Formats: sequence, C-alpha cells, structure tokens
Amino acid sequence: MAAIIKVLLVDDKEDYCQSLVGVGRLSNLNIVYRLDWETGFEVLTNNPSIEFVILDGKGKIEEDQEVEKDNFVFKAIKDITQWSEKNKKHIPYCVNTGFIERFEALDGNARIFQKTEKDRGVMFQFIKDEIAQSHYRTLRMSYDEAFAPFDLNIMAKTHEPLLIEIITVLNNTDYAKKNLNVQRDLLEAVFKSLNNPIPCIPTAFFDATKKNKPNLESCTRFMEDRDTNGHKLNKPVPQSIKSAFRKLKESTSEYSHLSDEATLKLPFLSNTFLLMEILEWLPEFVKKHYPNYI
Repeated sequence: MAAIIKVLLVDDKEDYCQSLVGVGRLSNLNIVYRLDWETGFEVLTNNPSIEFVILDGKGKIEEDQEVEKDNFVFKAIKDITQWSEKNKKHIPYCVNTGFIERFEALDGNARIFQKTEKDRGVMFQFIKDEIAQSHYRTLRMSYDEAFAPFDLNIMAKTHEPLLIEIITVLNNTDYAKKNLNVQRDLLEAVFKSLNNPIPCIPTAFFDATKKNKPNLESCTRFMEDRDTNGHKLNKPVPQSIKSAFRKLKESTSEYSHLSDEATLKLPFLSNTFLLMEILEWLPEFVKKHYPNYI
C-alpha cells in the first residue's frame, strides 16, 4: 500500500476545501485545511507530519480578514521558505487558483495549477513527485556544499546515494560499524573520480579485474603528495586534506574485524565530517588544476 502523504491546504472557500479533502483520499493524500494563512501557518509550524502545502492564489492572510488579498500567496511562500531554511526541513508547495493569469510573476518560483478537474490530477501527481525528492532536498539543506562534486559531474551521480546514506545515518544517530563500510565506499568513489573523469591519480593504482577498485594505501599516499611507486602528485594539497585522507583510510580499515553491529560512534562522526571536508575541497582542487574537466 502506498504511503499516505500529509498535505496542508489553505483556501478561504470551505466547500472547495472539503471537496478536495474527499478526492485527495483516493490518491493517498491526507489533506487538512485552514481558511486563512495565519492559522494555516500555525498548523505547518506545529505539525511535523505536514509534508506539502497547497496555497490558494487569492486568500485571507489573517483569520478576521474579510477581503481576499492578492499578496496572500507571496506572504505564504515567504513564510514557508524562511521556516524551511530555519528548521532545515524542505517543505514543497504549489499554488492552486482559479485566476492563473494573475500569478505569472510566480513563474519559475512555484508550480501553478488551475482549479479544474484536469489540473487536479496533475497537481496530485506533482505532490507525489515532490515528496519523493523531499528527503533528498532536506538533507542537502544542512550539507549542500558536500554535494558540489556531484552537481559539477566531478563525481558520478551513481555514488551520490552513499553520501545520502551517511547523512541519513548521522541524523538517525546510528553508529553501527556497518556504516563505516559506506564511508569507505564513498572514499573509494572519491579516488575513482580523481582517476576518471579527472586524470589525477594514476590508473596503476586501480584493479581493473575488480571494477577498478582503488588501492587505498597507494591512492592515499599519492594524495599526500608522497612518492608512490614512481608516481607523485606534485600539486599543493592542504595538510588538513592530506590528514583527512589518511585518517579515513586507516579508520575505515582498522575496525574490519568487528561485527557489523558494533558501535563506533566517535570514528563514524569523525569520518563523516572528514569526508565532508574533502567533498567541499574537491571542486576547488579540480577547478584550479583540471579546469577543462569541469
């Protein structure tokens, strides 16, 4: 059974709200509504289960307001954005209006849907699609810089789920040893990216018979700018980054004899932020020394 999505609807037409609540159930949307933004925003800020907000184009900002205002939707979007940034929680939204031509200024900032049966189905699908990406976007809000190598195609998008898994585990305070294996996989992905597409680490340090698995010691020595089997980086790398590579290599190998469920809180926390430092540094390194590859 598909998961139920909790949606907040803010629209001053109660009969429309009630009709949308009923139809929403058929699409696994649990819609709660308020008739003005003042009380609607209270629901959003006090109910952590709200995942999406539907805004009327014209509505009432305050509960005792008698006349609908065009600035209602702009006020609501501003409040949602500020609350999301403050609480590091991505809350997607859309505008659902019978006056679509009045909101052309929102184009590019919010999806706009007409209050028609045809557009309603499209809107419901949009909600589901946005929620599918919401976890990813929430994670990025706190650690956006670490995603830059993937955004710039320095690292393959196929390795991005490793970073997502590490941040998710960090947020869930799950410090089992098995999660250090994920950190090692991400470290290997960094080394792979510095061989292909970035022609930095020599191919000799990768095992073609094992899907180009990197030799961690050789790659680490090379990034420390030390002579490694006749190869040397000869490019400046901050000492903090050299140390990060070394600590990660040793830490993700040192505990291999332990069971996957052994608790390794401090090594996991330390490794996580060292990986973040490397991922934030990597685009600067590539832009300076391999500008044609970015």
